[in-house]
Amino acid sequence: MAGKGEYIKERIMAMILRDDFYVGKQLPSEPELADEFNVSRGTIRNVLSALEREAIISRRSGAGTFVIRKPTKEPRVISFAEQIKAAGLTPTTKVLAKERIIASQAEGRVVEAFSLEAEQAAQTPVYRIDRLRCGDDQPLSRQTLYLLAEQFRADLLETEDFTKSIFGIYTRHYRQVAWADEIIQARPPTPAEIEMLGMHHLRPQEQFVYVRDRISYDQENLPLEVMRAIDRGDFFQSYRYRIVEDEPRIETGSEEP
Repeated sequence: MAGKGEYIKERIMAMILRDDFYVGKQLPSEPELADEFNVSRGTIRNVLSALEREAIISRRSGAGTFVIRKPTKEPRVISFAEQIKAAGLTPTTKVLAKERIIASQAEGRVVEAFSLEAEQAAQTPVYRIDRLRCGDDQPLSRQTLYLLAEQFRADLLETEDFTKSIFGIYTRHYRQVAWADEIIQARPPTPAEIEMLGMHHLRPQEQFVYVRDRISYDQENLPLEVMRAIDRGDFFQSYRYRIVEDEPRIETGSEEP
């Protein structure tokens, strides 16, 4: 199973892990799930069949579909490109800014994530990269990345193409994301975010964003990347879970988290 089906399966597994669908709970019907994910009932049927084969759900004739256990492994990272492609759009990335700054000039969460004392933060350089993620050239997410400069070459900003895979860049610098923690919260957008993400056409009650804060770690459990993304709430669906990959998938094309 690939494409939209795999994406939906990952999302349902994440919902089971965070107890939106707890063990013993009945899942929505096939028509309801098809409407929720904007796909055909056939796609939903394939997803449910896959989950049933893995003994995560049980379909009972005349009664419905029920969760019988949680997944034994947590779902992998669902990349931005996968989400956009699942919606039938073409993902693209625009680099808004890239610079080398001192860690103390960044937000406090960045200093904390890299475990820097105040004196260290005043002396430690970091790379900051601002990107606008789009679907069919429509702005959908603004992402700000922070990387410790000492973990990469001094010419990183000049030699790498940040419209491409971030994971591919890490690999070329002998780094690899092993796991990540990500938290997502919803809030109203600021005027600047409405402008940046092109949300003027939405009614005020439809204007909201998801703020995603993620810290990615390497195989030695050292922080590799600190990211904050501002996602259009009318496009993305909220989720929150700890991301762990047994064998991280490193992409070298235009797709990336």
